[in-house]
Formats: sequence, C-alpha cells, structure tokens
Amino acid sequence: MKSNKIMIQLGYVLGASALLTAIGYFFASNWEKLNRLEKFIPIFVLILGFYGLSVWLSRQVGREFLSKLSLFASCISFGVGIGLIGQTYNSHADSYSLFLVWFLPAVLYAILTRWQPYYVLSYILGHLAYGLFFFPKWGSYSETEGATLAIWFGLAIVNGTLFVLFEKGSLHSPFLKWVTFQATLCIFIIMSVSHTFENYGIWMNLPLIAALAAAVLYAHRTQSKVYLLFAGLWISAAITTKYVELIIEYHNELFFIVSLLFVIVFIGANVMFMNYVRAWKPSSEKIESGATDETDTPIKSDGDFSKWVVRVLTISVIIIGSLLGSFTLIGLVTVVLGFDEPANILIGYGFVAVIGMLAARKFNVLARFTILLSGLMLGTGASVGTEQSSMLLIYLALTLVAFVLLQGLITRILFFLASIIIVGFVLWDWINSGVAILSILAGLLFVLFAGGQVIRSAAFREPVVYSSYPAFLLALFALTFITESGWYYTTNVLFFVLVLAAILISRQLHVKWLFDWSMGFWIAFLVYKYYDLAWKLLHKSISFAIIGILIIGITVWIEKKKGLEPDDGSLLQTGYGTNRWVIALLVGLQVVAMSLQIGKSEYLLSHGKLIKLQLQPLDPRSLIQGDYVRLRYTISEPPIYQNNLEERTSNGKISVILGPSGDPTVYEFRREYKADDQLAPDEVHLNGEREGYEGIKYGIENFFIPEGTGGIYEQNAKFAEVRVSANGDAILVRLTEK
Repeated sequence: MKSNKIMIQLGYVLGASALLTAIGYFFASNWEKLNRLEKFIPIFVLILGFYGLSVWLSRQVGREFLSKLSLFASCISFGVGIGLIGQTYNSHADSYSLFLVWFLPAVLYAILTRWQPYYVLSYILGHLAYGLFFFPKWGSYSETEGATLAIWFGLAIVNGTLFVLFEKGSLHSPFLKWVTFQATLCIFIIMSVSHTFENYGIWMNLPLIAALAAAVLYAHRTQSKVYLLFAGLWISAAITTKYVELIIEYHNELFFIVSLLFVIVFIGANVMFMNYVRAWKPSSEKIESGATDETDTPIKSDGDFSKWVVRVLTISVIIIGSLLGSFTLIGLVTVVLGFDEPANILIGYGFVAVIGMLAARKFNVLARFTILLSGLMLGTGASVGTEQSSMLLIYLALTLVAFVLLQGLITRILFFLASIIIVGFVLWDWINSGVAILSILAGLLFVLFAGGQVIRSAAFREPVVYSSYPAFLLALFALTFITESGWYYTTNVLFFVLVLAAILISRQLHVKWLFDWSMGFWIAFLVYKYYDLAWKLLHKSISFAIIGILIIGITVWIEKKKGLEPDDGSLLQTGYGTNRWVIALLVGLQVVAMSLQIGKSEYLLSHGKLIKLQLQPLDPRSLIQGDYVRLRYTISEPPIYQNNLEERTSNGKISVILGPSGDPTVYEFRREYKADDQLAPDEVHLNGEREGYEGIKYGIENFFIPEGTGGIYEQNAKFAEVRVSANGDAILVRLTEK
C-alpha cells in the first residue's frame, strides 16, 4: 500500500511539473493575440486558484502532499507573474529584482512549511539575485579586481554559512548541505586562479588551503565517506589547477624536468603515507576492490574509515598523478626533447605504458594506475589529434582488456566510459556527422544497458549498467537538440517516453540510482527545452499542458481504482496548522505587490509624455521572460562622455534633460539635469544609471517581443517610443521604423 501511495504522489509530481512548465513557456512566448489585461487575469487566477486548492486539500483526509504541491505551484505562478509584468511593460530582462522579489516568499514558505522544494527554489533564486545584482550581464566583470574578488568571497561565505546551518540542524536539507559543500570549495578554487585575479589571486591560496583542510577535518570528524571522497576530489582539482597555472607561467625545459621529478616524489610520498594509514588497522582488502558503498552513512569503526581514507587517497593521487604526468610528458616531448613528430612518440609511449601496466599486476597500485591512465590519455589524445583511426581501435581494444582484467566497480566504470569515448572518436573519423554518431552511440548504449541486465556476475554487470544508462540518456538528450525535421520530433518523443517510463518503473522497483538519474534528466528536459529554438514556446506549452493533464488524469484514475489511504501526517505538516493565516497573508501580499506594480506602470502609460529615441537593437532570450531585443540609444553615450575619462568611467545615478532634435518628434541629449533646473515646455528629464564604459542605462533597454520575431525588429526598428513621467521615470511603449 505504501508503495502504491508513493507512486500516486510521483504521478502528481510529474503531472504538476509538466503543467507548471507549460504555464512558464506560455507566458514566455509573449503571444501577440493577448492584450495586457488578458495576460494578467490568468496569472492572478493561477496564484489564487492554486492557493485556494491548497487550502481545500489541507482539510481533506489523505491530501497533505497534494496540498503542499498546490501551494508550491502558487509560488511558481507568482514568479511567472513577476516575469510577466516585466515582459509586458518592458522592464529589465533578467533583473536581480525579479529573482529577489520571488525569493522572499519562497524562503518564507520554506521556513513556514519546512518542505524541501522550497529550500531548493530559495537557494536557486537567491544565487540568481546575488549574481545578477553584481554582474547584470552574464559573464561580465565590470568591477575592479578587488571588488570582484569580494563578491565571490561573499558568495563563498554565504554557502559556507548555509552548510554550517545545515550541519547544526538549524536548517534541514541533505541535498543542499551537499551542494553548499561543493559550491564553497569550488568558489575558493576560482578565487585562487592567479590568471583571473592577477593582483590578489596568489594570496587567495591561503584561504583555499584553509577551506580544503576544514573539509578534510569535517569528513574525518563525522567519518563521512561521501564528504571525504569529495574533499579528496577538490584537493585533486586544486593541485591540478595550480599546476596548470605554473605551466602557463614557466613553460621551459627546467620546469618540465623538475615537474617530472615532482610527480615521482609525489607518488612515492603518497605510497608511504598510505602504508602508514593502513597500519592503523591492517586490512586484507585490496585497494583495487573499488567502492561499492557511496552512501553518506557513518562508518562503524576506525578501521573501516581508514580503509576508505586509503581509497580516497588512491583516487585523488591517481587523478593528480595522471594529469600532472601527462602535462609533464607533453612538455618534455615538445619543449625539452623537441621531436619533429611528437604525436607518434606519445602514441608509442601510450602503448608501452598501457600494455606494461596491464601486465605488471604486482606493481604498486598507485604507480600502476597513474602510468596506465596517463599513457591512455596521451596515446588516445595524440591519435585523435592526428586522425589515426587504426591507433584508436588498438587503444579501444586495450581499454576493453583493462575493463576485464582490472577489478573494482569504479575502475571498471572508468574504463567502460573511456571505451565509449574512444568509439565516439573513431566514429567521428569515419562518419563526421554529429547526429549519426550520437544516434549510433545512443543505440549501442541502450543495447549494453538492456543486455547488461542478464550478466550473471555482479562484478561485470554493475559497471556496465551503472555507466551505460546515464551515458545513453546524455546521448539521447543531446539528440533532442541537434536533430531536424521528423528525426527531431522522434528523438524528443522517444526521450520523453523512455525517461517517464524509467521514473515510474525505478520508483516501483525501488531502484534509487536509476530513479535519481531519470528524474535528473526529466528536470533537465523541462528546463532546457526552453532554449530549444527549433520548437516554438507556444507549441511546447500546449504539448506540456496536454501531457501534464494526461498524467494527472491517469494518476487520479489509478488512485480511485486502488482506493485512497489517508496520509499518516497531520495538518501541521503542511504548515496550515499554526501558519494558516501567515500563509494567507503572504499570498495576499504577493497579489497586492503585483497589483501595485501594474497600477504604477499603467499610470505612467496613461499620463507620461510620449517621446521618440533613436536605437540599435540586439536579440537574446531572457531566463524566464522570453525573447526580447536589447536596445542601445544615442543618448546612452551623450556628449559629456566625449574626451572625458572621468565621466566615462564613473558609476552612479544621473538624470539628463532631453529635447527635440532637428526632427521635432525625436528627442536627443541636451544637458545633465540639476536639482534647480527649469525645463522648457518641450523638454523632459530622464533618470538613468552610469555604468562606466557601458554608458548610461535608463531602464528602457529591453523590449519583449513575440517568439521568433527578433530578426524583423532588428531589420526594421529604428526608433523607440517612450513614456516619461514628471519625475523622470520612463516606460518603453513600442518600436517603430520612423
């Protein structure tokens, strides 16, 4: 009965996720057949309707889960509504304020209900708001190096603080606890890259070392296998990053010779250290036996934990040694020895290293795997670079031999994936078609996954099954974007059906790893289809709405057929017991906030002075608001910027006075506005923000358009009609040719 109940809940989650995706896609499509009122009424109905449904369900026996889900849908609808307001009145695209306003009710819902989806949503929205506040353009760093570093450091502190709160139990989310752990260490590595932060990056190595040491101490104190493993992997990433920095800075003969000696000493020192660790409590278990248990359960004895320490160190040292050794050998062959055909030397070294280490079974495991992997990477890399398919086939055969001869789950997964990658490179040399290659790989991986189920030996079955399924989904997922015509729709439908079936079957059979991978790709499909330009958002919206309704309908039918068993919880679990009125107030405030913003914009449209500005458009896509053209005006760089470095590099608020140009309908810059300035009857003053070399931004730089019409606006739009209020606020009305 419990299993049936879980399946019913899963059905509702899948159906609701499809419906919410349909809602987001529909409003992002900016369907031109709807006027402003016809856009806003449905979103208010959705926010209040989902909330009302949540309240009603909270009073029904056995409907606590659906009540939570409905309230979550109301929160998502509020976020869509905020984006819709920005889209309708052409305010900032992907503004931090959009995600900040959405973040506030999401985090309050998380506190009131303590439901995990709210924690995850709040974490995502908070990071988007933080990033877009400091970096309004994705990937741009307009701040000074010190300021940029401080921004990154602040983000590391936020994640580190959240991790501590999760660890102490003040907040409860095992998933976000793991995410904040990874994010904190990743950010410290980013801040320590000296080629990105030339002045301060080298000094950030000190907090990086402190963070990595704290991670290791935490893993040791809690004796957590998972956190110890990831701490070791981040240490490997940090050492590799530092080595690459040194290569860029000191790529000479002496450096590569010293590097080779360092790799040898590094591996030797780690061999002695691990022998010391083993001495804590001798173990008869071989290191090559692999790690089959990767759960986050505490280890029962110090002896068990010392075994896991040895495994983690083995993985980390092999990764570091292989990468550093490969880079060093490339440098020796190309820089120090100066061979005319270095690729052939590397291919030959690869053969000797792989064959030799496969034969040397009694050789030290660290040195053996380091030499083997470095030889495989260098040999296959050189073969790919020189397009020698015959050499790749030999390396493929060697990889399969390694898969059979070497023991351990992780080891066999590694060589299985390596063989698939090599097959991909061979196919590229033969076919040179991305669609054909991915189609062949997807078919091959599916056959391997299906065939792997009948392999009797778990030592071979598990690595084949664990590797082939996510690799198959990844290949098929890629095909849903790059295929065309009928094959495009075939791959999308096939991916959707297979993932949906895998989610339901794996949940029913309690196969957790299969369910996790399938659910991850389901979410990726719903999110990334937004950026798939081959299929209109409106059509995607209709499709997902139909799918969502069908899934929910089937779920309801199955539920009625099997009979409803009341949940074990109470109203307190949904947050309605003690927080009923707080949640009602929160929903009411969301509606009021949206209404006030709509009213303010409508007043400006009705009473603002209409002016026309010359523009230059571009055509990107917003995160959740659909297509828009990014505008730049002639007044974005007024005459005060010319030959004035101080003005051009300054930041802060500014107000300018505009007046008619030679064409009385087109306004141009006249002067900077001062508090005591008197405006002529035909003049207006416009508020803006200096953004250094980017010029002045007036908050009217984005114009949202129906999907797929960007090219038309780019070719034809020459002017923008803008309404300006008496206090200098502006709203973009339309784009025109004249």
